[in-house]
Amino acid sequence: MKKIKTIFIISVISFLLSISKSYSKSYGEGELKLTDNMIKYFHQYLKGKGNKRPMMFSIAVDGSYATYWYCPVVGQCSGDNPEQYNKLCEIDGGIECKVFARGRYIKWKNGINVGKGKASKIKSNQSFSDLKARLAELGFVGDLSSSNSTISKKIEKKETKKVVKKYELKGERSIALSWDGYENLIAGTVKFDETDYKGTLYLPLPNNDGTCDGSYFLQEGGKGTWQIACTNNMGAAGTLKWTEKGGVTGTGRDYNDKKVKFTVSNKS
Repeated sequence: MKKIKTIFIISVISFLLSISKSYSKSYGEGELKLTDNMIKYFHQYLKGKGNKRPMMFSIAVDGSYATYWYCPVVGQCSGDNPEQYNKLCEIDGGIECKVFARGRYIKWKNGINVGKGKASKIKSNQSFSDLKARLAELGFVGDLSSSNSTISKKIEKKETKKVVKKYELKGERSIALSWDGYENLIAGTVKFDETDYKGTLYLPLPNNDGTCDGSYFLQEGGKGTWQIACTNNMGAAGTLKWTEKGGVTGTGRDYNDKKVKFTVSNKS
């Protein structure tokens, strides 16, 4: 009996070690520099939403885009295998994704950040400037000389004015979404606040399957990413394209690799 117990314990330890090794491959390594817009997106993730808390933040290895997920209810996370979120992040992007943060711990190792413990934990109540300073300490913000910094500020100011002038969209629009497995289109609303490069999604599911909450992140050049988490433990993520008139089309896949597409109406 003692021998069987010992073999069982060894098997459990081996299994846990194999999972840990597999998960570690899902976390990013090497140099990664975040833009101000990406830091804003990460800041949004850290704050959580209502009684939901941050679960996973996956980012392209070149830092060009990212997507994140919340736990639907505090203390009730499911489907937290990092690799599945990386695959969702890579949909339609064509670039490899790795986990940047799990919960409020930055898992990306770059030679400065260790990926665990207090040194890698980020507080949820930090301001944007404090967060940027903390990320700079951990090596995720590029160092700029004073002259380059001045030039950068001028360019950023010019681009900000351009974006605000072209995309000062606020309010609500109708959204129609097709999801493999549902016969009919799913109708809902999307709330816009695009001067901040981000917005929120709310969708009621048919057949009393629950509701989905999500968010989107806009990037320069008419592209972006989106993600939703539903009360039935389902979710999806993907990429989107948007125009100056406010029209948006998005594509992606859910946790079971089923196709999801949506269209948001133009501004009236």
